Amino acid sequence: MTALRPLPAHLRVRPFTVSEATDVSRSRLRAGDLARPFHGARIPATSAGDHEARCAAAVLVCHDRAFVCGLAAAAYHGMPLPTSPTERTPVDIGLPAPLRAVRRRGIRGHSLIVVSDDMMELHGVRITTPERTWCDLAEHLTVPELVAAGDWLLRSGTSNAARLAAAIERHPGRRGRGKLLVAVELLDTASESPKESELRAIVILAGLPQPEANAIILDEQGRFIARVDLLFRQFGEVLEYHGDQHRTDRKQWRRDRTREAELESSGLHVMEITDADLRRPRELVTRIARNLRRRGWSGTLAFSRYVPPDRAYTYPPTAS
Repeated sequence: MTALRPLPAHLRVRPFTVSEATDVSRSRLRAGDLARPFHGARIPATSAGDHEARCAAAVLVCHDRAFVCGLAAAAYHGMPLPTSPTERTPVDIGLPAPLRAVRRRGIRGHSLIVVSDDMMELHGVRITTPERTWCDLAEHLTVPELVAAGDWLLRSGTSNAARLAAAIERHPGRRGRGKLLVAVELLDTASESPKESELRAIVILAGLPQPEANAIILDEQGRFIARVDLLFRQFGEVLEYHGDQHRTDRKQWRRDRTREAELESSGLHVMEITDADLRRPRELVTRIARNLRRRGWSGTLAFSRYVPPDRAYTYPPTAS
């Protein structure tokens, strides 16, 4: 079997366009070690599912003023999203208005009003800033999901609440502004995971008291018992989000049971929350309210229109 001829050095380390490869034969460009994410672009086959590589390739084959934006930019920055991009997910590419949106297979084109403060270069790729990207997500995400993405930006040090608020004000007529104004007021640097952030936002938007995020629980002697996801301290009610690893990891499951027993023995009530519960937020909040009322809360629920509707949940298959 004939060995593949090495590519020129300047084409080995990054995505490239076919027009750049003037000294590479057509048969070499069709070789199996190269993937073709978009017409006219090549990346190493091992990077076919790499989101950053696909974004870089998409920008290369579009207009010279093209930039990554929207959901693609959010994933590129590392923001938590409801679903992660795959090699089949269209890449969002923007052009400054009034230029017309790109129309190309595998690319979702946008014509956007942008200013200089909305743009940056990251890893050699022109892209919307984290702040502008977060604002653009308002067209796709619920308010709790926006809070999760915003909390991550604050927690990671990528941005801060003032910069996010300034980004909202730069485009006062933008779609989703109402959602953004609500979400920015709910951001909390104490949140440590996207699902905790979503849960906290849902609770507050439904009219329940505001819980403490990642609160420390001590016993009567001042010794540490646990740090809990959300705590209604006045009512002794704890909310703990449990992802699938809490179910599938036997050691984690045992630790959870011991930890819960410690918290219960100190007089607290622990309510475990799963992703299935977050898919039905109105049912979830109603259950939380019942628990709080048993422990002295006398308020009433007042669902904001930004509480997402209850949805069906498909449970993942269990191991046999």
